[in-house]
Amino acid sequence: MSGLFSRARSKIRAVCRPERRSGIPLPDARSSRRSSASVEGFALIDVLVGLALIGVITSLMMVFLGQARTMLRIEKATEFQMEVDAASRFLETAISHAEPLPLSKSSPDQVLYLDGDGARIEFNAVQAIGFKSSALREIAVSLGGSALAIVQKTRRGSGPGASTQSQPVRLIGGVSAIRFEYLDGSVTGSSWLPSWNAPRRLPAAVRFTVSVLRDGAAYSTSGFARLDLANARQLPGTNEIQHSETQRP
Repeated sequence: MSGLFSRARSKIRAVCRPERRSGIPLPDARSSRRSSASVEGFALIDVLVGLALIGVITSLMMVFLGQARTMLRIEKATEFQMEVDAASRFLETAISHAEPLPLSKSSPDQVLYLDGDGARIEFNAVQAIGFKSSALREIAVSLGGSALAIVQKTRRGSGPGASTQSQPVRLIGGVSAIRFEYLDGSVTGSSWLPSWNAPRRLPAAVRFTVSVLRDGAAYSTSGFARLDLANARQLPGTNEIQHSETQRP
């Protein structure tokens, strides 16, 4: 009887502990949990490092994009200011070439060489029309809507129908305000006038201010054109001074 019990006990031990028969140890539960924990911890570190790198790269990209936007804004503002300055230089050159010639709107009772107020100006000038060629034009500069426009009339004489008007050409857009002023260079005294319609006279100089609004930013430029060289023989008192000098012994 005791022998049967001993054999049954040995069989149960063999079934419960097969590693002793095969010689291959079974994995321990604690070691398997430890290895899985180490694997999970390593993966979490990788994720944290990756997130940190992404954060650093994102911060650098945001700084770079901010600087790029600032540079683009500065470049655009510089281009707009250069455009406004170019329009001002064009007006200075055109007005400084004004000639003491009657405008087409002149009448026998009132002969005008230059007519203008704070928002417009009209005069005759010799303009370049091609390579090494020029012609007399009657030029009108005025503010139409939000653009500063220039109109040129071809002069072929002084009779009716002798002038042909061209289509308005936009000199610069987005103009919010413009102001012309005219210097009266008479012998009695010089002063800046808001308008000019003196017969048979040109102002000594014309100054103007142009204000432009673009993309919510304001730009402005000022110009100054001297006409005293073309106007020297037209100033009152000039002929009298010359006559007195010739009559002086």
